[in-house]
Amino acid sequence: MPVVVFGAMVTAQARPLDDFHCPETYATDAEREAAVKVFAENFAKQHPKATVNDLVAERYRLLIAHDCRQTLANITASRGSEKAAQIVSPQTQNLALAGRKFTRVDEYYDGTTRVWTVIFVDDPEHPESYANQVNLNFYDWTPKPTAEGVATALGHEQAGRRNIFLFKARGETEGAMVYQIVSVTCTKGGTNWVNVMRVEGWEESVANIDFSHRLGVGTDFDKAEVEARQWLLSTEGESLRDAAAALRIGAGWPEHLERVK
Repeated sequence: MPVVVFGAMVTAQARPLDDFHCPETYATDAEREAAVKVFAENFAKQHPKATVNDLVAERYRLLIAHDCRQTLANITASRGSEKAAQIVSPQTQNLALAGRKFTRVDEYYDGTTRVWTVIFVDDPEHPESYANQVNLNFYDWTPKPTAEGVATALGHEQAGRRNIFLFKARGETEGAMVYQIVSVTCTKGGTNWVNVMRVEGWEESVANIDFSHRLGVGTDFDKAEVEARQWLLSTEGESLRDAAAALRIGAGWPEHLERVK
């Protein structure tokens, strides 16, 4: 179970269960999306300090309480299909996440931040409008960084970025801690993004797998955060988050990155 380090767990919503309806009872996708929007907005109003995990947990509780068998089966099938880890090697040119193809489009070394970045997007033909992006970030810091150190640095809010929640949990390798940061970026006149970062130890350094989804355009952080929570709660959001969480860094990157540098 994750150890929450930002945000507090909440109790079940006070509003009656009768206000909630199984997603499969709606006739159209538009109706289902509208219901998710209303649910997320009501939850945010009642629990302004809740995390995305709290929101997901409450929705899951209501799905079970209402015996929403079709939706629960869809969630189980989606998570099961993404359970196997997807290894990303220096030779990897494409990723498959929740039925979407991501293509490797760039890689570079930033001499100022001393970070290598490898970029995959789901629509390489239209770089100005792709919906989703995966960045692999590798840290060339001195002394060698720790996952906690990198996560702490990334967790500091900056102009144009707001954290939704941060948490840490035991990873798969010798019980090492893995840190996750979910944030919203909001730039004046530009596109807003919801970002899900996974920071963990790698080789003798640290890697950060950063998944980002494009939101609307605007400068209102509150509206952007509501939109981000709605997307994270959606079927597409859950599927892509689970798929990104299954990505693992393969062998051979240190040698490859030195050549890029």
